[in-house]
This record gives sequence, structure tokens and C-alpha cells, in this order.
Amino acid sequence: MRTTHQNIWAAGDVTGPPLATLVGAREGVIAAENMLAGNHRQMDYTIIPRAVFTDPEVASVGLTATAAQQQGIRVKADCLDLKHVPKAAAIYKTGGLVNMVVEEDTDRIIGVHLVADRGADLIHEAALVVKCQLTTKDLIDMIHVYPTMSESLRMAAQIFQKDVSTLSCCAE
Repeated sequence: MRTTHQNIWAAGDVTGPPLATLVGAREGVIAAENMLAGNHRQMDYTIIPRAVFTDPEVASVGLTATAAQQQGIRVKADCLDLKHVPKAAAIYKTGGLVNMVVEEDTDRIIGVHLVADRGADLIHEAALVVKCQLTTKDLIDMIHVYPTMSESLRMAAQIFQKDVSTLSCCAE
């Protein structure tokens, strides 16, 4: 966060994209720690959740399949239609999807992109999954409260192993 001048540090929009309030706030904390405590921390820009507050909300974290392939990463990607999510059906909000991008060699989830009711709330679990380099199996093994919209993330991981349209209730 140090500039080219030894005694000047920078954070926020002045440093360039991504231009987001919480990114600038995080940069400010890192810059202050580096300046005052002599730390050499760097900002991690790879796992910044994003959201557009439409109806339904659009949210994203991590790499898209195209971006991953451009980086030479072999991926598999698939979409879960929200019509298969019990909570979405219960609240009549089935218009949407969850797209999951998985590294082919490791099964690690490297991106989640969704259009869903409360998508901006859902993306934080996905951000943690990507940040912690969890696999689809890790996400499937995590117990989710039933019925919830966050269960859609577990179900999106399941689509790499089975046809979720045939599941009943909260079956694995």
C-alpha cells in the first residue's frame, strides 16, 4: 500500500479499481497497519464479493469459467436452477440460478455467480468457500439449515455428482 514515495501510503478509490466502499476500507486498514506497525501485508483482490441490488439480486465471487480458462486453469462449470431449491419454491422466488466454477484437477470451487432472491446475502458463504479453497465435497458435507436459500450453494455443488432434480426434500 506504499506509494513510490517512501512516506506516502494510499488506499481506496485513489489507487484504482476495484472501486468499492468496503475494498477501500480494507485497503485503509492494511495501509495503516503497514505504515504504523511496519507490516508488509498486501491486499487480496482475488476474493472480493460483488452484488447488484436488482430483483432478483445478482452476485459473484471468484473466477468465471472463461477467466479461469484464460489463465490456463482446466475447469468444469454447471448451473443450478433455483426451481430445485425447496426454500425458493416455498417463497415463490424460483427465478434464478447458481453457477459454480470448479477446478477440474482438484475439485476446488474457484467461482460462484448467482441470480437469486437475497443473492447479496448468499454470496458471503460462497466467498468463504472460495477463499478457503474448499471442494464440492467439502460444501456438500457441510450441513445447511433446511429449508433456506443458502442450501442452494450445497445443491449447486451436488450437481457435479448427481441430478438434483430427482432429490426429495433435504436428501443428499
